[in-house]
Amino acid sequence: MSTAPRWTSTHAGSTPTELHQGALLATALEYANRGWHVFPLIPGSKRPATPRHAAADCDHRDPWCRNGHTGWEQRATTNPDRITRAWTTAPYGIGIACGPSGLLVIDTDTPKPGAALPAVELRGEATSGEGVLIALAEDCGEPDGLPETWTVETPSGGVHRYFTTAHLTESLGNSAGRLGPWIDTRGAGGYVVAPPTVTGAGRYLVGLDTQPEPLPAWLVQRLTTRPATPVGPREPRPVTHHSAYLRSVLSKEAQHVREAAEGGRNHALFIAACCLGELVAGGSLTEAEASGVLLDACAGHIAAGAFTEAEAWQTIRSGFRRGAAKPRTAA
Repeated sequence: MSTAPRWTSTHAGSTPTELHQGALLATALEYANRGWHVFPLIPGSKRPATPRHAAADCDHRDPWCRNGHTGWEQRATTNPDRITRAWTTAPYGIGIACGPSGLLVIDTDTPKPGAALPAVELRGEATSGEGVLIALAEDCGEPDGLPETWTVETPSGGVHRYFTTAHLTESLGNSAGRLGPWIDTRGAGGYVVAPPTVTGAGRYLVGLDTQPEPLPAWLVQRLTTRPATPVGPREPRPVTHHSAYLRSVLSKEAQHVREAAEGGRNHALFIAACCLGELVAGGSLTEAEASGVLLDACAGHIAAGAFTEAEAWQTIRSGFRRGAAKPRTAA
């Protein structure tokens, strides 16, 4: 672990803005020294500062994109010279690309006021991501919960727990709701906002300053194995055994959600849930199958702050209810 002091920099000036910019630079360099790949976020935002265009709009004029579109994950770096050049230009927030950094971050959140509480099939009354995670650990035979690891407190009252993945044979991507309500994970293809970044919602703070621990085996199993479909009077076949038509429907609806543009993401999720809700009502899919596909598809939007995991659950449930009015089946 780096012994360099945090929140200090020789580049810092005397004004609050200059001091904050110096702290951002010093901390970005510290993260890089840990081997964590960082990239700049738009000041005051959780969005990447570069590239300034989507992959679909790439004209290859950006020097980074001459040989094909290059996104924030590919631009993330541990190079101190590049980091210094970037953070002396502007008080950029700090994003950490989880995949290249060998990290899996568990993000527990709190429900928004007035939001409906989803049913949690775990022991106890869990009304937040932290509560669900504790109950999940107990159900998995881990009464002591999670090991102490590098932890960040988010402005929304949530918690980011950083775990290393070097011991895994396969990479883990993002997930939304797979571990339970109000719990997301960020891995390959995902990023987290790191301290001391400040957004419109507030400041990200280090909660526990220690070495990140390896991701526990019971969490690896939960993140690599889908829950079994409950047995009922009309037990459908697993998704892998569905017809080509049904697999195509699932793939297309997931694609529509993933590719939804800013401002239309929640609507796209609702429409996709309506479509799959018709098939759920007709017995061709289970809610677990349909919601799993949709939650995975919108994980990137949750990471970008378009909506929370709890809001995504609420939108999917609303779509299922609407779709249930027009049940249909698929061969």
